[in-house]
Amino acid sequence: MNKKQEQIIKATAKLFMKYGIRSVTMDEVAKELTISKRTLYQFFKDKTDLVNYVVEFMGDKSDISHCGEDRNLNAVEKHISVYNKVSAILTNANPSFEYDLQKYYPKQFKKMIKTRRNSMFEKMKHDLQQGVDEGFFRADMDVEKVAILNLIRIESIKDNEIIEKYNLKLIDMIQEFFDYHLHAIATEKGIKEYANLLSQEK
Repeated sequence: MNKKQEQIIKATAKLFMKYGIRSVTMDEVAKELTISKRTLYQFFKDKTDLVNYVVEFMGDKSDISHCGEDRNLNAVEKHISVYNKVSAILTNANPSFEYDLQKYYPKQFKKMIKTRRNSMFEKMKHDLQQGVDEGFFRADMDVEKVAILNLIRIESIKDNEIIEKYNLKLIDMIQEFFDYHLHAIATEKGIKEYANLLSQEK
């Protein structure tokens, strides 16, 4: 992939996330990038081809699996880093993107969901085990099961119907969920570190 192609993919991903996939035409992509439609078709044979590249890009570059990769961060710091990333993704994402992808590009949707879940699971499992090794997280927990449970919670919290029914804000629910999760897995040492990091953020 050359730089121009990557530039087009990144710009298209932003348009899709903002307006949904169906409403964004190839003409609008070309206009956003100030290039001709002919130039656009030199890199992508049609819109489906472009969608394929965008989904692949979002899986490789935009997933939370790349969050908190700094080896100098301890497990609690990594958890907070991932929480901040997830909060930004869930609160800023346009639900039309996943809806359009699922309805009009089901193969690409399944691929994106599978890639996202696999990478999130591996990231969570790694960070949980790091926390156990550092003494911040409970040694008696089943790391794999907790990683799966956390993944289920993140996926299900996107169900805005329940949140709206009780007149709650998504960002508040995400924060409450994260606080609940951290206190459930942390040792006394981990809770102290968590409180200390929160005070530094404030």
